[in-house]
Amino acid sequence: MKRWLCALLLAAILILPSLGVTEGDDTIQLARTMYTLGRDESYETLLMIGSVVMNRVESPWYPDSVSEVLNQPHQFAHGTMYDDRCLEAARDIMMGERVLPKRVLDYSALDASSIPAGEQYAKSGNYGFYYGKY
Repeated sequence: MKRWLCALLLAAILILPSLGVTEGDDTIQLARTMYTLGRDESYETLLMIGSVVMNRVESPWYPDSVSEVLNQPHQFAHGTMYDDRCLEAARDIMMGERVLPKRVLDYSALDASSIPAGEQYAKSGNYGFYYGKY
């Protein structure tokens, strides 16, 4: 009985931390977006993409949830795949890490045919990040 209980306790210790506190639908959806947009980008660029998403969630001009922001038409591409690096970046964002000021609400691939109207705040990898027009 003691061996069985010890084995169960050890399994719980090893498995529970990997589940994560913020492992909800929003975290997975954000990881999928980060993977689709930035799987070949630096970790910093992934955090910038996530920061834009959360800046929109916190802005009065955009929907109030991660899911609603990510599902707005023509805003954030997302698929069904993600990897450990994108999941880690999504967890960091969902736990409050931000690398852009709150006014940075837009992003665009630098080779895109249309660039947001706002002033560019930063470039990272293949993306530009822009102040919102509001």
